[in-house]
Amino acid sequence: MDHANLFNPFSSLPPEHENRLTWAFLVALKYDPLLQNFFRELVESKLPLKARDLSNFWHPARVATQTKWIDPSTIDLVSVLLTDDTIQDVQVEWSDRDAVYDGVIEFPGGLTLIVENKPSSGNVWANQLSPSRRSFSGNIDDCTLHGTAICLAWSEVLEGVLEYVNSKIALFGSREISLDFLSFVDEFHPGLTPYRTFRLCGNRSQALDRRTKRLLDALASRLGLERRDNYLFRPGKIAERIEILVEDGPTLKVSLWPADTVRQARRFYEIVDRTAFLDLNEWQVEPNLHFSFMNSHLIWAKTTWETDRYFDDFADRQSYGQMNQARLLPLAQQWEKKGLITGKDRGDIEYQFNSTRRETLNVIPGFCVYRVWDLNTVIKLEESRKLEDEIIDALVNPLESWKETLDAGQHGFPASDATK
Repeated sequence: MDHANLFNPFSSLPPEHENRLTWAFLVALKYDPLLQNFFRELVESKLPLKARDLSNFWHPARVATQTKWIDPSTIDLVSVLLTDDTIQDVQVEWSDRDAVYDGVIEFPGGLTLIVENKPSSGNVWANQLSPSRRSFSGNIDDCTLHGTAICLAWSEVLEGVLEYVNSKIALFGSREISLDFLSFVDEFHPGLTPYRTFRLCGNRSQALDRRTKRLLDALASRLGLERRDNYLFRPGKIAERIEILVEDGPTLKVSLWPADTVRQARRFYEIVDRTAFLDLNEWQVEPNLHFSFMNSHLIWAKTTWETDRYFDDFADRQSYGQMNQARLLPLAQQWEKKGLITGKDRGDIEYQFNSTRRETLNVIPGFCVYRVWDLNTVIKLEESRKLEDEIIDALVNPLESWKETLDAGQHGFPASDATK
């Protein structure tokens, strides 16, 4: 059975092996004519105009891997190199070598692509890109060999696959196979992915999300922290989460939520330097008043108050913590009149008592502290290898305002009890 078959993988080879990468890509191509269409167009875009098939119509190709043979009906033969970086002007010619091709893609109509996969461009041997006379049982004089190999960077190919996955033309099965292929590359060949840099991601939300998670992984490793989805987890700290997201703009947004539980709030208001916190340079500080039960946040209030008024009111009166209905509902009415919460917020508080058997709610006067970098700046920092340092250095000021650092393993107090 041919290895370009979904049910016949290279089980004897580890997933990091280049043949497994070739197999995964060719399987994705074999079962999806639209993906074949993309790959053919990508190859032909590198050919001289006169060598391209501009009809934009063809039937599905035959796909094989680790084969010695080129179909004798081939009229146009193109050698394609897949690697991590573009290599220019590699000349090819018919050779007498005993070739085994990483991939052969044969389109009805006479176009055949022979594919050589070298994940590292430093391992490319130019002669491997030349086809063997022994492979072709047809008349060589009737077959036109394009004299220059077409070099495609894996990032360019994967970027196209990602674009296809996000398009409206990909059917469910095709999309799932392509997503599985992208996940395979992401896990076992991360240096090839189109989201290894923010520049390569462009404006594609899925690529930006994957690149951001890579950034979080790098920061987690440097800081000795755990990544959970889109944030770094700092157990026991006043701000347990450092969230990093790409938002519309596009911008990279780094956010912290100090005083996110009752216990964190008590510790925060006790030690925070009010002036340093409210005057954080380049950071935005906003109220994050919310109401919770046990460890579940239920209501996020919308306030019209300025941040300093909000800070001073809760720091002075300490009207927060665990409250029963008899105490909280009159307070909610007062807060609505003062503009601290909206009428909807007050209604939501009443609903949480009236529609459940809850006897108490936690009032938590927290904050959202965030800073944004436009993506052009992020790209420049990344290309100068300063992005991680920039984020780490930027986090120093907000954390210091409530007397914390980024040192791992130094927990201020237990994180398990959010209601006391």
